[in-house]
Amino acid sequence: MEEVFAYPAKWWNEAVIVWLVVAVVIYAVTAVPGLYFIMKYRFKPGEREIGDHERHGHWGLEALWTIVPTIIVLVLATYSFAVFKKQRTVPEGALTLKVTGFMWGWQVEYLDDEGNTVKTVVTSYNPTSYEAPEDQKIVVPAGKPIKVLLTSMDVIHAFYVMPAKIVEDAVPGRITYLWFQINKPGEYWVFCREFCGTGHSHMFAKLKVVPPEQFTAWLKGGTDLAKKTADKNI
Repeated sequence: MEEVFAYPAKWWNEAVIVWLVVAVVIYAVTAVPGLYFIMKYRFKPGEREIGDHERHGHWGLEALWTIVPTIIVLVLATYSFAVFKKQRTVPEGALTLKVTGFMWGWQVEYLDDEGNTVKTVVTSYNPTSYEAPEDQKIVVPAGKPIKVLLTSMDVIHAFYVMPAKIVEDAVPGRITYLWFQINKPGEYWVFCREFCGTGHSHMFAKLKVVPPEQFTAWLKGGTDLAKKTADKNI
């Protein structure tokens, strides 16, 4: 069985397929017959130039095209709420990060079970490059859910974890949250997706996903992940 790459991206991808299939079916059921009737009953000179004035209703059809759309809407609403619920419910055992946005970077605090900060990573603003120094990368373990507590020092920012397809606003004076899980080690993008000033386009971070044992060693300060990556590539 193929491993799921990232959550909640898996559920968003499934939702897109469900909505696309429903949209195509509705289009086929309504638009195709509609086009047929337009052509069949189009105006023709000398033929039925005076329209019919008698109106006949069909209760069965009226009920059908009222009840069926209602059922479809209720099913989609229930399904979408279930997806939203999974996207907002943080799994047990999640690693907690507190992320504070500022113009134009991120301060990331790694919290222990008591809420104490055990390590901090701060990204810097670079208006000319999208490269991130190794010590400014947000390191997280592969295959483990990550809960992110969000706030801001100045204006509204938005923390967007690109591979997980999840985003949430960071609002001054408030704590919002999101969670994600990435199962494949590698480096991925994090962007700000709320326009926050002239440096917005370069407000990014690199998310470095590593095996759990490497992350544990790094968190304790005993592992140079940059050197490990370089040695692995030799």
